[in-house]
Amino acid sequence: MTPLVTELGNGLRVLLLESRSAPVVTFWLWYGVGSRNEAPGRTGISHWVEHMLFKGTPAHPKGVLTRAIERLGGRWNAFTSWDFTAYHEILPAEHLPVVITLEADRMRNALFEPEEVESERTVIIAEREGAENFPTSHLSEEVSALAFKVHPYRYPVIGWKSDLRRITRDDLQRHYQTYYHPRNALAVVVGAFEPSAVLEQMERAFGAVDPGPEIPPVQVEEPPQEGERRVVVQRPGGATAYLQMAFRVPPAAHPDFPALLILDGVLSGLGGARQTNGGGAARSSRLYRALVDRGLAAEVTSSLYPTRDPGLLRIGATARTGVPPASIEEAVLEQLDLLAREQVPPDELARVKRQAGAQFVYARDGVHGLGYLIGFYAMVDRPDAFFTLQDRLERVTAADVQRVAAATFSPRQRTVGWYLPEEGAQGVAAVAALVPPLAHYRPPAQGTTAESAVVGPAQITRTVLPNGLRLLTVDRPGSGMVALHALVGAGSRFDGDRPGLARAVAAALQRGSRARTGRELAEVLDGLGATLAVLPGAEVAGVAGRALSEDLPTYLRLVAEVLTSPVFPAEEVEKVRGELLTALRVSATDTRYMAERLFRRLAFPPGHPHAQPPAGEAEVLQSLDAASLAAFHARYFQPQRTILVLVGDVRPDRAVAEVERALGDWPRGTTVDDPAVPPPPPPPPRRETVVLPGKAQADVVLGGIAVERRDPAYYALALATHILGGQGMMGRVGERVREAMGLAYYAFVEARAGLLAGPWWARAGVHPDNVPRTVDAILEEVGRFQREGPTAAEVSDARDYFTGSLAVRLETHGGLAAALAEMELYDLGLDYLLRYPQIIRAVSAAEIQEAAQRFPTEHYVLAVAGPPVVGAEAILGAG
Repeated sequence: MTPLVTELGNGLRVLLLESRSAPVVTFWLWYGVGSRNEAPGRTGISHWVEHMLFKGTPAHPKGVLTRAIERLGGRWNAFTSWDFTAYHEILPAEHLPVVITLEADRMRNALFEPEEVESERTVIIAEREGAENFPTSHLSEEVSALAFKVHPYRYPVIGWKSDLRRITRDDLQRHYQTYYHPRNALAVVVGAFEPSAVLEQMERAFGAVDPGPEIPPVQVEEPPQEGERRVVVQRPGGATAYLQMAFRVPPAAHPDFPALLILDGVLSGLGGARQTNGGGAARSSRLYRALVDRGLAAEVTSSLYPTRDPGLLRIGATARTGVPPASIEEAVLEQLDLLAREQVPPDELARVKRQAGAQFVYARDGVHGLGYLIGFYAMVDRPDAFFTLQDRLERVTAADVQRVAAATFSPRQRTVGWYLPEEGAQGVAAVAALVPPLAHYRPPAQGTTAESAVVGPAQITRTVLPNGLRLLTVDRPGSGMVALHALVGAGSRFDGDRPGLARAVAAALQRGSRARTGRELAEVLDGLGATLAVLPGAEVAGVAGRALSEDLPTYLRLVAEVLTSPVFPAEEVEKVRGELLTALRVSATDTRYMAERLFRRLAFPPGHPHAQPPAGEAEVLQSLDAASLAAFHARYFQPQRTILVLVGDVRPDRAVAEVERALGDWPRGTTVDDPAVPPPPPPPPRRETVVLPGKAQADVVLGGIAVERRDPAYYALALATHILGGQGMMGRVGERVREAMGLAYYAFVEARAGLLAGPWWARAGVHPDNVPRTVDAILEEVGRFQREGPTAAEVSDARDYFTGSLAVRLETHGGLAAALAEMELYDLGLDYLLRYPQIIRAVSAAEIQEAAQRFPTEHYVLAVAGPPVVGAEAILGAG
């Protein structure tokens, strides 16, 4: 692309680019006036003048303009930014002279009729108020005003509402006369035309226009920023928190600007030299991986908008509901610090440059967008800036990127803004946002992440492969990733007399297959940026992971290798054995683990799966070999015992086809009958302690047995459990033991219900001297609840929590995949998620009270692990 760049005698710069890809032409007229040229009391005046140029001229009255362009088969519009105002048309090439004449007329003859000025005042104020509906608009204005202390970039382009109410017709006309003339304008024409002919037309139309006065210089120079600046915006109308960070950067004409563009691409993907500032980060970018993939943000992006004077590199994130602001901010800062300390790897740099190269190809697909890019960069840099940009980007090195990152991301140059929804009690959140983050992020607990749409039969595709594997898929287009969740009937309930066997098999599945060594498996997975974890459980073995949707075929082949063809190399089995034994030794010193292990032995009959120690037995782990692991795998890892769920950016038909390719030839194997496990009887009152030397705190586990997941009483029991030990500050039990009595750091009640009825226990960590009082307090609270039932407020709050936590669980691809797997496991039906809120709302206070009667307050099981307990005889007397 070789443009013709020239200047008319009156100073109008003209840039012509012939492009005959289609018989159309675009005309852009750029004026060097924007909010950069405004002063307090007159903010928004450039944008208002832009509106007035559509009110007509004596030669082209109002209304005639638009109809004329439309009749010619064209369209037109305009916009104002910090550095310029641009007017643009696109239409069939033969009508180019019409718009050239029109724009020459508008340059000096626009009308500013008083009634039109007043009418437009209302329109512009309404435009501003429409933007005010969006929390990010308020936040962006506050961040800009804070990042710039004196430079006009601190003003909103649309202007402050108070200024919009005061600006007069004379102000508008004076502004127009000052800035709308040839010496302050650039005309860009791209399309199917003969350059010499167009240049003649430009001379005829614009040549006689007076050059105009000298442009008032912008003499304000922003002083250096000497420290971090922060602002918290708290307003009603928002559903979640928003973060914006801003860092001062050089102008577009600076030699470092190409390196900054590459840095922007590393942060969130190079969405193009278009600089539209729209959309979220590329899914392979650092910010996306650090925030969206980790469940911290629903969206994140960076934007480097080229400016004539030193401007800003901005980073914005939309928080997932419930995620602490400090966690999001720290995740961003970690990435910025890494870029300042370490060079971008060659493959990552090459990927961003490839993205940039592609954008230049796309830019040529249409004259209108190309005219925009050419003019944009010419207004903030040189006339040929866009045409040289690709080569300048290609010359950027990893060292350049690191250098500009270190210069840009200094804490002294950082401006941080948070929008926090106003909900009546924002003090703690506001303080957290104002104070720089110090703690490292930890994944949020269930119930603290954002809501997601519920899916039903219309969105879920269920397929049973010929080998019996059950597949459920949900398409979430546009995410670029797929979450996998599988359940295999191979949990520790099948250990028999060898507790720990299923756990060892799960730990060894990724240590080598018939096709690859364990290291090779890991390298391929890491090369894909994918994850795959095998999760041992009491009833089923879980498999969970995620991959980019484009890598799904390769990823599923790796999953198939892990599930269907592990080889359990002897040396790897030995490594697994050592790891599990070490973990078991560590658990033996953990008061929580030992109290739970003791409770299970006391509450469940011998041989029951829930009576087995979760980590296995040392003597069993010592005796396991490759053959025993392979035999367990062959017996229980079978397709007809497997549920596989895929959620993400994959069409159901493609998902089914890829799973059939990867797992369709997994042989069905011999049918295995699961051992019968009769419901355990209510345990007799058993109370024991285990002394662990060197401990300062004892763990208390008290309770009995819950119900199966499919039991009709499950929902009432779950709500009762929540009110007793989960609501607010750990429910009634926590309120009594921790808040009122000050005996424990934690105290809660929990019920575990699956294919089998699990434990239902109250747990607390207390000083050994306080164990008797803690036990008495738990029993008293549960007993009172059984006698009096829940209050209306408790029932309402519990229902709200349960229905809300369902939406939270479905918020991520992985969360939805896990929910669908459980639905299939428990035969809940594909419409379960749609019915769930009604199920919860239908549970009455009386049903909750009735379910609570199952918790034993006389014939209970008590397990205590820790230092010797003072007064142990009193609490153990009935054992």
